[in-house]
Amino acid sequence: MSWVAIIVTFALVDNAVLSRLLGVCPDITEKGRMRGAVQIGVAMTVVVGVSALAAWALELLLLRPLGLSFLRTPVFVFLVVGVAFLVELLVARALPGFDPAPGFSLAEVGINSASLGVVLIVSRSELGGIESLVAGLAAGAGYFLITALMNGIRERLEVEQVPRSLRGLPLHLVSAGLLAYAFMAFDRAFLARILGS
Repeated sequence: MSWVAIIVTFALVDNAVLSRLLGVCPDITEKGRMRGAVQIGVAMTVVVGVSALAAWALELLLLRPLGLSFLRTPVFVFLVVGVAFLVELLVARALPGFDPAPGFSLAEVGINSASLGVVLIVSRSELGGIESLVAGLAAGAGYFLITALMNGIRERLEVEQVPRSLRGLPLHLVSAGLLAYAFMAFDRAFLARILGS
């Protein structure tokens, strides 16, 4: 699979939030939370990318040779949480004045279902090490894109006249459904057309 195919597949075609409903968190899209959405999106991109690479290495060097592939899920859970903890330590050390948005926590990124889900999907797709890293980064970027879009839609709808029965979660779900429908344009046929295969 080419680099462009990996990026487009994991960011748009097989987006973890829209196609698999992983990592759906209503707190991210609360009014006025674009800063938090950006921080969570960047953190998710880094954590998932590094976790996908580490999962590839663990699978290749430890789980398969020892015949422990059946332990993939619990091992990857600890791996993702450990990577999130490590990234949090590195951010605290590198950026001592970092002011996280209210409600932002790297621990939440580590226990987000999208983090583990993407790592499991990437590990089962039989990609190489660098390809796993690129796929993880692309999936994280896709999560970031959806988070920012949903937050933008939510903020825009706050100033519109919306029937009382649709306010809140119902409108959020309708918006997510319409966004998922729009992302259906990025399908495997679209991928084949842009790659010329």
